[in-house]
Amino acid sequence: MKTILRVFSYLKRYPKLGSLQLICAIVGTLLAIVFPNVARLVLDVAVPEKSADLLVKYTLLACLAYFGRDLLNSLRIMLNNTFEQKIIFDIRSDLYQTLQRLPLRWFDNRPTGDIMTRVAEDVTAMERVLIDGIEQGLVALLQIVAVGIVMFWINPTLAFWALAPVPLLFIGAIIYTSTRDRYRTVRQATSEMNALLHDNISGIRQIKAYTMEKEEHQRFNAASDKVRKATLRTMFAWAIYNPTMSFFGGIGFILVMGFGGKLAIDDQMTPGEITAFLLYLTLFYEPIGRLHQLNQMLQSGRAAGERVFEILDSEEEPGLESGQELHEPVKGHVEYRDVSFSYGEELSTINGVNLEAEPGQTIALVGPTGAGKTTLINLLTRFYEYD
Repeated sequence: MKTILRVFSYLKRYPKLGSLQLICAIVGTLLAIVFPNVARLVLDVAVPEKSADLLVKYTLLACLAYFGRDLLNSLRIMLNNTFEQKIIFDIRSDLYQTLQRLPLRWFDNRPTGDIMTRVAEDVTAMERVLIDGIEQGLVALLQIVAVGIVMFWINPTLAFWALAPVPLLFIGAIIYTSTRDRYRTVRQATSEMNALLHDNISGIRQIKAYTMEKEEHQRFNAASDKVRKATLRTMFAWAIYNPTMSFFGGIGFILVMGFGGKLAIDDQMTPGEITAFLLYLTLFYEPIGRLHQLNQMLQSGRAAGERVFEILDSEEEPGLESGQELHEPVKGHVEYRDVSFSYGEELSTINGVNLEAEPGQTIALVGPTGAGKTTLINLLTRFYEYD
């Protein structure tokens, strides 16, 4: 939920675009519920009266409703694409700015491929799922509420039986949210595979020079197999969840056919009302099916969003705004006074180094790999802050 709320903070940057989408969604939903009522009028009024004029009028009304709905849907989709691309641009811009302001220490233990995956793939996953999914979810909820009201208006008793499976669908959706960890594992495994691929391509000359092709191929296959297994675990959960929810929705149709047929036999409902009710029931469960698919996408999007916001929430390098401009020329006098530094809590690189170089003096730093020669220079240029 925290990730979704963070996305909402970006949505609020463009209230006009969001409001226009909402208007198109509301009017389009109202037009969508016109056709079942037109079908009722055709069966209960035009056909019994054998009126061709009424049939033509009702048919034209249905055509206008469909045309208006599709026109508004087209406008809504264009507005939504503009809306979400603006937001994705803002997120990527904030992400890149944050990366530029992070200390080098932050990058030491993070593979370049993992960072690139977060900026490119994870942000794109947020677009497809969280931003687009929020819009589709809102449209689906509007349709469910509007159609539900109409069904209760036609026949409250039959509407009650039609909605009887809804609690089961709601419980199933809550249970499915527990698969979020599986989607998080997929994103992490994919990131690790991309990081390995990036390192191998960058170091392809070294791999060939030391004839490590076979070993690196095995490493890549192991990383790819990890992605495969993680993906199959998520798809297995979806393979159980989706048909189960579809079955629960089918129960609603069966109940309406049974009890609605009984009401029609007892002359408590007309054939047109039964037909309209079944059409409304289709309009009711169709967005519920979309919500179940969005639930699957949401778990993947939340995992991607967590990885993106992890970077945005990282602590920036201190002193970026309080730096001082050097007004005096640098003379070349360098002094290290009891300097210590470690790349991590357990790895100490240099301890209590004391070193002084006078202007014009040349000092050689000699030592084996890992002794701290490069570290001393990085501290001098303030790429790192000493302990």
